[in-house]
Amino acid sequence: MTQTLEMNNAIEEVELQEKLYPIRENWHLLKLYLNDEDVQVVLNEVMTAFCEEHPPYGGRMWEPGDAPWEYTTSAYWHDKIVDMVNEDTEHSAKLKELEKDWLAKTGLDEDDLWDNDEFLQQTNLLFEKYFDKHSPQEGTIDWYKFIHGCHWINQFTAALVSKALNVEAYVLHTTTHTCATFVKDDVIYYVDVQLDWENLQELLDFLGEEVDFYPIFDELE
Repeated sequence: MTQTLEMNNAIEEVELQEKLYPIRENWHLLKLYLNDEDVQVVLNEVMTAFCEEHPPYGGRMWEPGDAPWEYTTSAYWHDKIVDMVNEDTEHSAKLKELEKDWLAKTGLDEDDLWDNDEFLQQTNLLFEKYFDKHSPQEGTIDWYKFIHGCHWINQFTAALVSKALNVEAYVLHTTTHTCATFVKDDVIYYVDVQLDWENLQELLDFLGEEVDFYPIFDELE
Protein backbone atom coordinates (compact mmCIF):
# COMPACT_ATOMS: atom_id res chain seq x y z
CA MET A 1 0.00 0.00 0.00
CA THR A 2 1.22 3.49 -0.75
CA GLN A 3 0.53 6.71 1.11
CA THR A 4 0.91 10.15 -0.41
CA LEU A 5 2.81 12.67 1.75
CA GLU A 6 3.39 16.35 1.10
CA MET A 7 6.82 17.51 2.29
CA ASN A 8 8.39 20.89 1.46
CA ASN A 9 5.73 21.44 -1.23
CA ALA A 10 6.76 18.19 -2.91
CA ILE A 11 4.53 15.15 -3.25
CA GLU A 12 6.12 11.90 -2.17
CA GLU A 13 4.62 8.44 -2.27
CA VAL A 14 5.73 6.20 0.58
CA GLU A 15 5.36 2.44 0.40
CA LEU A 16 3.69 1.19 3.55
CA GLN A 17 3.71 -2.35 4.79
CA GLU A 18 0.67 -3.85 6.50
CA LYS A 19 1.04 -5.90 9.66
CA LEU A 20 -1.05 -7.38 12.42
CA TYR A 21 -0.15 -5.69 15.71
CA PRO A 22 0.61 -8.47 18.24
CA ILE A 23 -1.55 -7.06 21.01
CA ARG A 24 -1.16 -10.00 23.40
CA GLU A 25 2.64 -9.89 23.09
CA ASN A 26 2.62 -6.14 23.74
CA TRP A 27 -0.04 -6.09 26.43
CA HIS A 28 2.60 -5.26 29.07
CA LEU A 29 3.09 -1.93 27.26
CA LEU A 30 -0.57 -1.18 26.68
CA LYS A 31 -1.86 -2.10 30.13
CA LEU A 32 0.02 0.84 31.65
CA TYR A 33 -2.59 3.10 30.01
CA LEU A 34 -5.73 1.16 30.89
CA ASN A 35 -6.67 3.74 33.52
CA ASP A 36 -5.78 6.75 31.40
CA GLU A 37 -8.64 9.22 31.77
CA ASP A 38 -9.28 9.56 28.03
CA VAL A 39 -9.13 5.80 27.51
CA GLN A 40 -11.62 5.26 30.33
CA VAL A 41 -13.95 7.89 28.87
CA VAL A 42 -14.03 6.02 25.55
CA LEU A 43 -14.57 2.65 27.26
CA ASN A 44 -17.46 3.96 29.34
CA GLU A 45 -19.04 5.73 26.37
CA VAL A 46 -18.94 2.74 24.02
CA MET A 47 -20.12 0.21 26.60
CA THR A 48 -22.96 2.51 27.64
CA ALA A 49 -23.87 2.91 23.96
CA PHE A 50 -23.95 -0.87 23.56
CA CYS A 51 -26.28 -1.28 26.53
CA GLU A 52 -28.57 1.46 25.25
CA GLU A 53 -28.73 -0.12 21.78
CA HIS A 54 -29.05 -3.67 23.12
CA PRO A 55 -30.79 -3.57 26.51
CA PRO A 56 -29.34 -6.48 28.53
CA TYR A 57 -31.43 -9.11 30.24
CA GLY A 58 -32.46 -7.95 33.70
CA GLY A 59 -32.00 -4.32 32.73
CA ARG A 60 -28.33 -4.26 33.69
CA MET A 61 -26.55 -1.19 32.40
CA TRP A 62 -22.83 -0.57 32.12
CA GLU A 63 -21.17 1.02 35.13
CA PRO A 64 -17.54 2.24 35.24
CA GLY A 65 -15.33 -0.54 36.51
CA ASP A 66 -17.45 -3.33 35.05
CA ALA A 67 -15.78 -6.15 33.12
CA PRO A 68 -16.40 -5.90 29.34
CA TRP A 69 -16.15 -9.69 28.91
CA GLU A 70 -19.23 -10.16 31.09
CA TYR A 71 -21.34 -8.33 28.49
CA THR A 72 -20.73 -11.03 25.88
CA THR A 73 -24.16 -11.96 24.51
CA SER A 74 -23.37 -15.62 23.78
CA ALA A 75 -22.30 -18.57 25.92
CA TYR A 76 -18.69 -18.17 24.73
CA TRP A 77 -17.15 -17.22 28.08
CA HIS A 78 -19.45 -19.40 30.17
CA ASP A 79 -18.62 -22.52 28.16
CA LYS A 80 -14.91 -21.71 28.07
CA ILE A 81 -14.70 -21.17 31.83
CA VAL A 82 -16.78 -24.27 32.61
CA ASP A 83 -14.39 -26.35 30.48
CA MET A 84 -11.43 -24.94 32.44
CA VAL A 85 -13.13 -25.75 35.76
CA ASN A 86 -13.85 -29.31 34.62
CA GLU A 87 -10.21 -29.73 33.61
CA ASP A 88 -8.93 -28.31 36.91
CA THR A 89 -7.47 -31.26 38.85
CA GLU A 90 -7.61 -29.31 42.11
CA HIS A 91 -11.35 -28.74 41.67
CA SER A 92 -11.86 -32.44 40.90
CA ALA A 93 -9.92 -33.46 44.01
CA LYS A 94 -11.89 -31.02 46.21
CA LEU A 95 -15.17 -32.31 44.77
CA LYS A 96 -14.22 -35.94 45.48
CA GLU A 97 -13.18 -34.99 49.00
CA LEU A 98 -16.50 -33.20 49.55
CA GLU A 99 -18.42 -36.19 48.22
CA LYS A 100 -16.48 -38.60 50.46
CA ASP A 101 -17.11 -36.49 53.56
CA TRP A 102 -20.81 -36.23 52.85
CA LEU A 103 -21.18 -39.96 52.18
CA ALA A 104 -19.55 -40.68 55.52
CA LYS A 105 -21.64 -38.05 57.34
CA THR A 106 -25.05 -38.91 55.90
CA GLY A 107 -24.78 -42.63 55.19
CA LEU A 108 -26.44 -42.06 51.82
CA ASP A 109 -25.35 -43.95 48.74
CA GLU A 110 -23.74 -42.00 45.90
CA ASP A 111 -26.89 -41.72 43.76
CA ASP A 112 -29.01 -40.41 46.62
CA LEU A 113 -26.30 -37.98 47.66
CA TRP A 114 -26.65 -36.11 44.36
CA ASP A 115 -30.34 -35.61 45.12
CA ASN A 116 -29.53 -33.95 48.44
CA ASP A 117 -30.21 -30.20 48.19
CA GLU A 118 -27.71 -29.24 50.90
CA PHE A 119 -24.95 -31.27 49.26
CA LEU A 120 -25.74 -29.73 45.87
CA GLN A 121 -25.53 -26.28 47.43
CA GLN A 122 -22.02 -27.08 48.67
CA THR A 123 -20.93 -28.38 45.26
CA ASN A 124 -22.31 -25.22 43.64
CA LEU A 125 -20.34 -23.02 46.05
CA LEU A 126 -17.21 -25.02 45.23
CA PHE A 127 -17.88 -24.69 41.50
CA GLU A 128 -18.42 -20.92 41.80
CA LYS A 129 -15.06 -20.58 43.59
CA TYR A 130 -13.23 -22.22 40.69
CA PHE A 131 -15.40 -20.46 38.10
CA ASP A 132 -14.17 -17.17 39.53
CA LYS A 133 -10.60 -18.51 39.55
CA HIS A 134 -10.70 -19.21 35.80
CA SER A 135 -12.67 -16.12 34.80
CA PRO A 136 -10.76 -13.27 33.09
CA GLN A 137 -8.99 -11.16 35.69
CA GLU A 138 -8.95 -7.36 35.76
CA GLY A 139 -5.99 -5.86 33.93
CA THR A 140 -5.59 -8.84 31.58
CA ILE A 141 -6.33 -8.76 27.87
CA ASP A 142 -9.11 -11.33 28.32
CA TRP A 143 -10.92 -8.90 30.65
CA TYR A 144 -11.56 -6.75 27.55
CA LYS A 145 -12.52 -9.58 25.19
CA PHE A 146 -16.12 -8.54 24.66
CA ILE A 147 -16.97 -11.31 22.21
CA HIS A 148 -19.49 -10.24 19.52
CA GLY A 149 -18.98 -6.64 20.65
CA CYS A 150 -16.20 -5.64 18.26
CA HIS A 151 -17.99 -2.49 17.05
CA TRP A 152 -17.83 -1.13 20.57
CA ILE A 153 -14.78 -2.60 22.30
CA ASN A 154 -12.34 -1.89 19.47
CA GLN A 155 -13.05 1.82 19.81
CA PHE A 156 -11.51 1.34 23.26
CA THR A 157 -8.64 -0.53 21.57
CA ALA A 158 -7.96 2.46 19.33
CA ALA A 159 -7.95 4.81 22.32
CA LEU A 160 -5.60 2.52 24.23
CA VAL A 161 -2.99 2.15 21.46
CA SER A 162 -3.21 5.86 20.70
CA LYS A 163 -2.26 6.78 24.25
CA ALA A 164 0.20 3.96 24.87
CA LEU A 165 2.12 4.30 21.60
CA ASN A 166 1.61 8.06 21.11
CA VAL A 167 0.13 7.59 17.64
CA GLU A 168 -3.02 8.74 15.91
CA ALA A 169 -5.17 5.63 15.97
CA TYR A 170 -8.23 5.03 13.82
CA VAL A 171 -11.34 2.91 14.01
CA LEU A 172 -11.90 0.77 10.90
CA HIS A 173 -15.53 -0.29 10.79
CA THR A 174 -17.21 -2.69 8.36
CA THR A 175 -20.58 -4.42 8.42
CA THR A 176 -18.99 -7.58 9.83
CA HIS A 177 -16.20 -6.37 12.08
CA THR A 178 -14.41 -3.40 13.63
CA CYS A 179 -10.74 -3.08 14.50
CA ALA A 180 -8.24 -0.35 15.36
CA THR A 181 -5.43 0.73 13.07
CA PHE A 182 -2.47 3.11 13.13
CA VAL A 183 0.68 3.96 11.15
CA LYS A 184 4.14 3.82 12.68
CA ASP A 185 7.54 3.66 10.96
CA ASP A 186 5.95 3.23 7.51
CA VAL A 187 3.87 0.28 8.67
CA ILE A 188 0.08 0.17 8.88
CA TYR A 189 -0.85 -1.89 11.92
CA TYR A 190 -4.21 -3.53 12.56
CA VAL A 191 -5.22 -4.15 16.17
CA ASP A 192 -8.04 -6.28 17.57
CA VAL A 193 -8.49 -6.84 21.31
CA GLN A 194 -11.53 -9.03 20.78
CA LEU A 195 -10.20 -11.91 18.67
CA ASP A 196 -6.83 -13.64 18.33
CA TRP A 197 -5.93 -13.80 14.63
CA GLU A 198 -3.27 -16.13 13.28
CA ASN A 199 -2.22 -13.66 10.61
CA LEU A 200 -3.22 -10.34 9.04
CA GLN A 201 -4.79 -11.87 5.95
CA GLU A 202 -7.24 -13.79 8.12
CA LEU A 203 -8.38 -10.52 9.69
CA LEU A 204 -8.54 -8.66 6.35
CA ASP A 205 -10.61 -11.43 4.77
CA PHE A 206 -13.02 -11.29 7.70
CA LEU A 207 -13.32 -7.50 7.64
CA GLY A 208 -14.71 -7.33 4.13
CA GLU A 209 -15.63 -3.98 2.60
CA GLU A 210 -14.86 -0.80 4.55
CA VAL A 211 -17.83 1.20 5.79
CA ASP A 212 -16.31 3.84 8.04
CA PHE A 213 -12.84 5.01 9.05
CA TYR A 214 -12.22 7.73 11.63
CA PRO A 215 -9.69 8.81 14.28
CA ILE A 216 -10.57 7.95 17.85
CA PHE A 217 -9.04 11.24 19.01
CA ASP A 218 -8.96 14.30 16.76
CA GLU A 219 -5.50 15.12 18.07
CA LEU A 220 -3.11 13.94 20.74
CA GLU A 221 -2.39 16.23 23.62
